[in-house]
Amino acid sequence: MKGLAAKDLRGNEPAELTRTLRKLQEDLFKFRLKQTTNQLENVAVIRNARRDIARVNTVLAERGRNGGAVNAAASAGESKTSAGTAQVSQATSAATSAAKASGKPKAAAKKSTRSAAPAAKEK
Repeated sequence: MKGLAAKDLRGNEPAELTRTLRKLQEDLFKFRLKQTTNQLENVAVIRNARRDIARVNTVLAERGRNGGAVNAAASAGESKTSAGTAQVSQATSAATSAAKASGKPKAAAKKSTRSAAPAAKEK
């Protein structure tokens, strides 16, 4: 699979982009399934599929940002919703990794920073 060029994608309609996105996501799923069962010979197709998905999402986001078409924002609503969910999960994983770095559970890490300030005032 050669890959998609962003120039070519910008010429497509939003409905076509969402169909392309759905197809690429299905292909990625199939590639990962084959990799798990050791049937995938060329593992680079997974990386290429992920990058193609990112290109399509970028074009859809550009259209939404530039107000290119109201239809673009409406048809890209599913991808924006999943992008919002991804941002929330990234924030959660960042907090979890910070807690792991401190060696304390997530709740304990938050609590220790709050309780440390009053203790400093008492001394």
